[in-house]
Amino acid sequence: MVLFCIGCSSQKRLGPKQSGDWAYAPHTVAVHPLSRFKNPVDGEEEPTLVVHVEFADGDEFACRAVGELSVTITDSRGTVLGTQVVHLEDPNENYLRFDPVTRTYLVLFNNISEKRNLISARATFTSTTEKPIRSTQHIIKNNR
Repeated sequence: MVLFCIGCSSQKRLGPKQSGDWAYAPHTVAVHPLSRFKNPVDGEEEPTLVVHVEFADGDEFACRAVGELSVTITDSRGTVLGTQVVHLEDPNENYLRFDPVTRTYLVLFNNISEKRNLISARATFTSTTEKPIRSTQHIIKNNR
């Protein structure tokens, strides 16, 4: 009887979705907390904003993605500072952008003024077969 009750209280699992040639498709996209300002050091001329984007499948395990990733950054007033589109359907681009240690995709923005203290980042992912998924806004603080 106890085993029956434990099974009833467990959370519903969505499981990974199958997607084309890849085993699983992302269920969510998020700007990861590792996102940060990389301020210039000797020999570098400009600060860089490093945005880490993480995908998760239906069971909330980090996964890879095939499709189009768009990352937009805005300042504290909501002014768009830049947008980058990354074509993750290109196997070479997918491989180069993926960081196996953090299991995130890296998107870099250059020419970010050192005077910017807060920047918001948001990611949108569109696969060829599913509706677009969008992250919440993530605030990145410049801790220079």
